[in-house]
Amino acid sequence: MRNRTLIVVLTALTAMALVSGALAQAGPAKPAAAKPAKAEKKFDQQKVLDDLWKAPDTTVVGTVNGVKVTKGELLRDLWFWNAPTTLQDLLNQKMIEQAAQKAGVKLSWQELQDKIQESLKRSQLASVDQLLNQFKVTYQRFISGTKISALAEKTVQKQVKVSDAEYAEWIKARHILVRFPAEEKDQAKKEEIAKKKADEIFAKVKAGEDFAKLADEYTEDPSNADPQTGKKKGGDLGWFSKGRMVQEFEKAAFDLNAGQVSEPPVKTFYGYHIIKVEKIGKDATQTEKVELNKMILERKIPMEMGKWFQDLQAKSKIDSKLMLPPPKEPTPVMRPQPAPRMAPRPAPQPAPRTETPQPTTPSEPAKTEKPAEPPAGEKPEAPPPPPPPAPAPAN
Repeated sequence: MRNRTLIVVLTALTAMALVSGALAQAGPAKPAAAKPAKAEKKFDQQKVLDDLWKAPDTTVVGTVNGVKVTKGELLRDLWFWNAPTTLQDLLNQKMIEQAAQKAGVKLSWQELQDKIQESLKRSQLASVDQLLNQFKVTYQRFISGTKISALAEKTVQKQVKVSDAEYAEWIKARHILVRFPAEEKDQAKKEEIAKKKADEIFAKVKAGEDFAKLADEYTEDPSNADPQTGKKKGGDLGWFSKGRMVQEFEKAAFDLNAGQVSEPPVKTFYGYHIIKVEKIGKDATQTEKVELNKMILERKIPMEMGKWFQDLQAKSKIDSKLMLPPPKEPTPVMRPQPAPRMAPRPAPQPAPRTETPQPTTPSEPAKTEKPAEPPAGEKPEAPPPPPPPAPAPAN
């Protein structure tokens, strides 16, 4: 919030200075042809920060309703408000740099630029200036944070390996989707129409026609066409692992071997799918494994980075003069258990009276009916659970 306020104040000051300068230079109106308007001067936040840093503490950095805020006041508040947190960030930054240096990891200029472009792509912004303005941060803070994050990621990536078992959890597949007709209102009729069309396409697949060509001709999946070029993909879904697709699709796809096609077509919320698995991850070529390795690491690295950072903090000797060290977890103390009590001796009971037993007629065994069979496809109901044990009496 304070950085945001400073940026807004400095922006306002600069804009005011530009307007004042323009008014001072403007003279009385002349009948001569108007000169083309000068391009508005771009606000250079870094230059403003550099200039104000060299200025004395009495320099006014902002005003509100005529009330001034000086550089010294700003620095004092930044120190007493944010110093502990900022110091901890700096200590963590140096800790990561030390770990990277120990691991022999360096970040090249091009790698840093790639990470910057990734940040722009994720935020869907066209330039770094737009990103700084959107998130109200300075250029130095953005670059420093990007660099440290990339350095930590590269250090962890050097330690993390992808096993054959992890490759086997991925498959590469194509599919043809036949959607339920939107114009049909009756659900049963919808499914009947889509199923009939899917069966007709499946018959062509089974007859040996090219799956990719059939996908381009019949699939109703909008992602089959590239949004930029319009080029069709032949139903290609690329590599994916469990957890990405809907349950019915996933189960059918991962039950197939390479080269197999789902039979019959699989019904999901979207319609009917004809799925063809092209390759299992463990059988990928070296070129394919490069692509697959990157995809696996993109999911694996963030989790590993959290573990790595916690372990690094636990091993590092961090001494902040502005905060107390985190409290150590107390060692659990086992409470002594009380000695078992002696069970009370039962009181003597009178001997039972014996009587002449009377002959009894054996009762006819109760007839047991055979339980009804559960409907096909449903699991039989489990017997009711036993009642919970009675609570133990209090000592």
